[in-house]
Amino acid sequence: MFSTNWRKLIPVLALVFLCSCSKTPAEVPTESTAATMITTATEQTAERSQADPIVPTETSLDEYQITVESMTLDEKIYSLFIVTPEQLLGSDKPINAEDYVTEQTPELLSALDSKPVAGVVMFGGNIINPEQITYLNEAFSSRGMFVCIDEEGGDIVRIGGNPEFDVPWFLSAGECDDPYTMYMEISIYLKEFGFNLDFAPVADISVDGGGVIGNRAFGSDPQTVCAKLEDSLEVFKNFGMISTLKHFPGHGAATGDSHFGAALVDKSLDELKKYEFIPFAKGIEEGAPVVMVGHITVPEVTGDLPSTLSPEMMSILRNDLGFEGVIITDSFWMQAITDEFGSGEASLMALEAGADIVLMPDDLDEAYKAVKAAVESGELSEEEINAKLIRILKLKDEYGI
Repeated sequence: MFSTNWRKLIPVLALVFLCSCSKTPAEVPTESTAATMITTATEQTAERSQADPIVPTETSLDEYQITVESMTLDEKIYSLFIVTPEQLLGSDKPINAEDYVTEQTPELLSALDSKPVAGVVMFGGNIINPEQITYLNEAFSSRGMFVCIDEEGGDIVRIGGNPEFDVPWFLSAGECDDPYTMYMEISIYLKEFGFNLDFAPVADISVDGGGVIGNRAFGSDPQTVCAKLEDSLEVFKNFGMISTLKHFPGHGAATGDSHFGAALVDKSLDELKKYEFIPFAKGIEEGAPVVMVGHITVPEVTGDLPSTLSPEMMSILRNDLGFEGVIITDSFWMQAITDEFGSGEASLMALEAGADIVLMPDDLDEAYKAVKAAVESGELSEEEINAKLIRILKLKDEYGI
């Protein structure tokens, strides 16, 4: 295995044309034009690789505590959510292209002032071209917010493959032999366009390349997945992009897709520890900053609840696997949540169970009101919220946000 310093000098864009894990939608270049492109790519990559690394801010726990205690209750509560730009404006879920927020507007900036959420997540409809998305993202990054995206490679991308962007398009994780190169390139272009958090890599184990996760996973062998996760997490950190292990406790063997209803894993805790948990334990050992919990019901552990709402599963992640970073839920737009729970109920349950951030509650205003009422009644202590916010602030500090 190459060392990190050696890898930083790899002519990455040259490998885009040569390595087995990537391809571009464009026509294959001729031998002469390819040589020119490879030379240019090598020079560009060497220049990019020498960018100044992010130096974590030296902040004491007391300073974080002072910052949190200076926040109003409303500021604290909104800081527990990551939402779409449309949700900030109280809009319905986008269906058509014109339904998506694509530009800074006075209404959007005003909403950010009144609803200071932890961050936003962008989908394909929000992204038109490099100049547009970079300018839109500045509205959020300038406020110290997470600017998130799903850019896994393969079919799960918002920028890769978009003809308006001159970036490589990579095959899915399960088809990629060189995740270091793939996520190096992805980290580079995401940062160029103003993103700071990628909901990748997938730590699930596929079921012989199939199942709900399929080739989004690195493979069906836990050790193969671990090795590729190690490379992926290393490069994300080296290039200052926040990575996310997902979807704990492991979506690979689930029957059902949480996008459309309940997702069930019929295994005992011991069975999970011997298989599904292995890549997550490895990722945590390697310093993964964020873990996304999926809407996966494991009856022998979580009862009838999805893991996102389960105190037992959150406790396993924190205490048994020793994860000290930020726990985020999978999207609460998914039917595994909306079919059974209201926005306020689900958001409160997730935070009480142990999540630090709720992703995309179906109704942000309802979620905010439910959490505020719980704090005011004493059901959810402000001290618990403060602990979540300290973890979030530490993460932002570490990545210069």
